[in-house]
Amino acid sequence: MNINRTTKPLDRTIHCGVAVVGGGIAGVMAAAAAAKSGARTLIAESSTFLGGVVTMGPLEALMTPEDSKGTVIAGMAREFLDFLRTLDSAARAVEDTTGYCASIVPYDAETMKFALLEFLHRYGVTVLTEATLEEVEKDGASISALCLRTKTGAVRVECSAVVDATGGGYASYLAGNDVEVGDESGRSQPVTVLCRIGGVDIDLLKEYVAAHSGEFKTFQKELHLQAERLHLWGFTGALKAGHDSGALRLLRNEIHMMQTTRPGEVIANYSRINADPLDPLALSEAQRQGMEQVRQLHSWFRRTIPAFANSYIAQTGYVGVRESGRAVGRYTLTRDDIVAARCGPTDVAMGAFPIDIHQSDDGMKFERIVSGYHIPQECLMARSVENLFLAGRCISATFEANASCRISMTCMSTGHAAGVMAASCAAGTFTTEAVRGILKEQGAIL
Repeated sequence: MNINRTTKPLDRTIHCGVAVVGGGIAGVMAAAAAAKSGARTLIAESSTFLGGVVTMGPLEALMTPEDSKGTVIAGMAREFLDFLRTLDSAARAVEDTTGYCASIVPYDAETMKFALLEFLHRYGVTVLTEATLEEVEKDGASISALCLRTKTGAVRVECSAVVDATGGGYASYLAGNDVEVGDESGRSQPVTVLCRIGGVDIDLLKEYVAAHSGEFKTFQKELHLQAERLHLWGFTGALKAGHDSGALRLLRNEIHMMQTTRPGEVIANYSRINADPLDPLALSEAQRQGMEQVRQLHSWFRRTIPAFANSYIAQTGYVGVRESGRAVGRYTLTRDDIVAARCGPTDVAMGAFPIDIHQSDDGMKFERIVSGYHIPQECLMARSVENLFLAGRCISATFEANASCRISMTCMSTGHAAGVMAASCAAGTFTTEAVRGILKEQGAIL
């Protein structure tokens, strides 16, 4: 059978109540929450798999569901993690051996890929992968439809409410809402290509760390090498020696390394590239540079650290963007809000991760957070688009505040809230009291 654009157009239209743009961890939580709240929901993701950096990063671990006093993030996040544990029993909150945050959740990225898809399937969410947002249609101050491009044609999604979970606020940008980029000078944090390394002898790694304890950093505690999962922040001597020898072109004073739930497997966070996150050519070159840096690190560790002698690179991730666009909302979360653990009558989500700013050189600026902070609904509401809600690292926040709320577990919390808000908007029942009531019914901590 022959087809052409005249006899068989491939374009189509889909109708839904809530459309979520971006299938990272925030978008998945938003879609599940919207569906659980009664909305017919669609989620569009430009990649083949859901999860974003959580699956394709590969991220070290999910951080963090707790502050120094206890759990601050539950709701859809807890429901999903309970489901994930049925597939990966070791994917549960464990002590952060560095003391940087209260707890972390290690996991297996391949299991996570299936878990995210299955979780949405059980809620009846329509999942559209390999679908790129091209344009936004508006009716006055509201979005009426999204125009997506797939491998086999255009898809027009008519909807009553939208969640922007694109990471960089791209849906907000196309809808005409202002988006802030970078710090006061417009500079964003450097990007990173992480890697998953298999075949690591964990016992020998513990011996190495014990013998070089001065090269590993902890925060207000001693490094607990017998913990269930190692989280390391260091390798100072090995990195300097590698750079001095010429084996490592990138000079880093320290790197992060985290055990996954698979035996003998770790995630290494080493590479660092100063690239404009809004420039596709710069990001494409950053992918090459990051992979080169990863390969140099692995080769050097294989030669010089016995624990890595028989190791191999199991996965090199895509370019991880820490911070790009932040949609301007009806309130902007600040550093002072986070440090003071602010709270108020419109709070819909929480976070507890440190303010964590990677510098353009080897440096890093951070502020530890002891008490969880509260995020008001106005941070998740686009300032100039009535039915557009924000989730994940593109919520309305300053550069410094974003350095905390961009983290995975906080993204799950804001995703949950944005999904409920969008579903309430689509149903015409949106009030602060109604949204907070639904979130509490769904187990969220406000």
